[in-house]
Amino acid sequence: MLRSLVGSEMCIRDRYQRRVRGLFVTMKRCRTALAMVLLAPGLAMATVDFGPDFVPSQQDNMNGEYVFSTTPGGTPGLFPKQFKDYPGGVESFDVYSPAMTTLYSQVWWSPLAPAELPADVVQKYAGKGMAIVGWEIDQVRRTADGDVSVPISACYNHHYVAQMIGAKAKFNKVMLDGPDDPRAASLLKSSGHGMISYDQPHYMVQQIADSDMPTSQQFSSANGGEYRKTYHGFTPGYVLVVDSPTALQISPMQIDTWNRDEMNISSSSPTRFVPGPLPRSALSPPNAEYSGLLECPMTTRITKEIEGDYLVLSEGQCSQPILTFQECYHAAAVALGGAGRTFLNRTLTDPALPSGCTVNTLPAPHSPLQIQVTFNSQHSNPHPVQVTFNSQHSNPHPVQVTFNSQHSSTSTCAHNSPTITGAASSLVSLVITLDSNNQQATVTVSGPSDVWFGVGFNATAMADTPWTIVMEADGNVSEHKLGNQAPGTVLGSSVVVVSNIVSGSLRTVVMTRPFKGKTSQYYTFNPTSGTIPFINAVGSGPKYAYHKSKLPSSISLLPVGTDAAGACICPEQPKKFGQASGSLVYHPVANQSQDTGSGAVGFGAGKCKDWPSTNLMQQQNPTCDIRHYKGGQWACHHMWSLLDADQPIPWSDQPLVFHHKYRFWVQPFQPSYHTPLVLGETVGSALLIGSPWEYDVPECDHGVPGCSLVKGTWIHTVVGSTMGQHNFSALNFHCHAPTCLSMEVYRCDRSVSVGDCNSSVGELICREEPVYGGTQAPAINATRFDEPGYIAIPDCFWGPAEFGLEAPPDLTGWPLHMVKTANATWGHYGEMAGGQPWVFG
Repeated sequence: MLRSLVGSEMCIRDRYQRRVRGLFVTMKRCRTALAMVLLAPGLAMATVDFGPDFVPSQQDNMNGEYVFSTTPGGTPGLFPKQFKDYPGGVESFDVYSPAMTTLYSQVWWSPLAPAELPADVVQKYAGKGMAIVGWEIDQVRRTADGDVSVPISACYNHHYVAQMIGAKAKFNKVMLDGPDDPRAASLLKSSGHGMISYDQPHYMVQQIADSDMPTSQQFSSANGGEYRKTYHGFTPGYVLVVDSPTALQISPMQIDTWNRDEMNISSSSPTRFVPGPLPRSALSPPNAEYSGLLECPMTTRITKEIEGDYLVLSEGQCSQPILTFQECYHAAAVALGGAGRTFLNRTLTDPALPSGCTVNTLPAPHSPLQIQVTFNSQHSNPHPVQVTFNSQHSNPHPVQVTFNSQHSSTSTCAHNSPTITGAASSLVSLVITLDSNNQQATVTVSGPSDVWFGVGFNATAMADTPWTIVMEADGNVSEHKLGNQAPGTVLGSSVVVVSNIVSGSLRTVVMTRPFKGKTSQYYTFNPTSGTIPFINAVGSGPKYAYHKSKLPSSISLLPVGTDAAGACICPEQPKKFGQASGSLVYHPVANQSQDTGSGAVGFGAGKCKDWPSTNLMQQQNPTCDIRHYKGGQWACHHMWSLLDADQPIPWSDQPLVFHHKYRFWVQPFQPSYHTPLVLGETVGSALLIGSPWEYDVPECDHGVPGCSLVKGTWIHTVVGSTMGQHNFSALNFHCHAPTCLSMEVYRCDRSVSVGDCNSSVGELICREEPVYGGTQAPAINATRFDEPGYIAIPDCFWGPAEFGLEAPPDLTGWPLHMVKTANATWGHYGEMAGGQPWVFG
């Protein structure tokens, strides 16, 4: 037997000397032979010798005991409950991240500067490989009396990604130039959650010297709100290897949910959660055990900029209405021209109004042009949110804009609106009012008083030969049928000049005429046209001649009155579900000095993959399309506040200052004993059925896709399939409180296609059910981690049989099927669905 061990060790060492990249492929054949020797029950596990300088720790786990899942062929209760009980023992050391500082409702999502490992650890492992058996994490305030753990209910860890380097690598601090930066793809692959911030610095690892061992490792499993009481480690003999480790860099995403008035976060016992202020879009129910902020609801500080144009529709219905108030607010400004206007934004639900985004003129004479944007929502607040843009010119026709989320409304655009009006400002100012009761149009044009100016209707260029009104410096008003780049023909008068007034350097002419033109050479006004294109020009002299300046423009005509159905703002050429793209743009509130958020987050097409990767597209899940998106990780960006614009950020004098604390459990690396692992996400083994991670859990009801009523509880299910890769040693299914119920993975026969692999034909290889705080679960009961509504996730492990484990499955080439269930009594934004394996081979 000793000869077998030595022979295997020689084989592995030889393979290490030849490896630069592709560690596990080169080791596979020899490692299998070694596993047959080392993984036999009772053999070698208890006889590992790490040398005279190795002093095993007698320290207990930092966070206590953990919960584990048992695979179908495993035996529970045999796995070591403490890291110190690992065969051969372990050493431990602690590392603190740099400080993070937040106020209530703020998001921290910025990579932290690298932290050096303890000097004695660096010295001890210089020139050697460190085998990382596991690690623990907490979030703490560092005080004079020691570390104080920060409750997850007060500061929610949405996720983290960490990376450790050795002496033969270095961190390069870089700023990306945007999504087209060639470095972006590499960072995105290691981001951990499918997106990166282009306005934040990043730390990229560069190998600076050759090594026969890995010079860096990434840590990213069980990396959400479950991260303190979910086991981060491996079965005995399986490890992460770093050559001569020196530094740790952490990129956390945290959400401040701490109600400073009601929650004592200095207690060693579980803190009773009390919600603080919430935005209108939060989905958490009254008296919830969790904060609605942790799901990143989209607030009125955010607008959506969707790629594509909008049109104003005054009859019928939009082929696809605008679906969120964030897009509505922005679309109104785009379609109507934001300069010189005031937008009053509100949300409501009203079956008497058209669905989506509508616009009305407000009857408030002699005031700046105002637009009231109303989002008609069942979750609305009765108080409108006002966003004001300064106007330099008064306008006789203020405007109102409305959003209605009553998608089943049969009301048509601008119905029963006898009067519509609009205003536009280009080289000249133009106001048009159409009175359907009297079939009369009123046209008001203002321009410079010392030269001629004119307006041509229903045209974008002179080549359209439009009906045109010309005002000359002496007050003469004439009508023309323009030619193509020619003055055209003078027409007989069809307008009645009501007034022609000069005030200072501005001439304003008010005219009326019937809707219908006298002949085909005249323009006929149509109250259902919505938007009228026009050209306007200004001359260099008093009489009509060749123009000095010309521009095309347009004017949108809107119903008058607060009660009338508005004209609809519609996407001009809406794309298929899942194919829209654009950005979520954050608008800091000017009078809130604490609001330091800024920037935008890009949202591309194809965020959700097609079947069989996931069935989210078939379910029309809102996370797949920016137009439908209402909350989730894309709505959380560094220093963005998750309160609405009219809500001040409270407790501004009480910032939360905290750190991530890591405890690593390690052994000296021995190639004859240790099997090196790598994070599956980095080599294509992640089991993703989200977008790639997140998705929305709908508030279930009969007929809602993915919903079923099970023993009186609404359950929402998403599924997906992929082709397996590598040998699995450990697997964590990442999901979030308070909705996660279970995740499963099935292995189908190789004769079954990926698309046909499902839970009926597949073999269950891992099922994980989160353990919730407040349920008297033994591993967390009465500890500081026993917070009601928050979770720990019991991982699946494979390894030595003496610890009750099945052998690591080689899943390469095997179809895999994943099933994720969630409690859907209430809706939830940004739930996660993905498996994070640690792999070899």
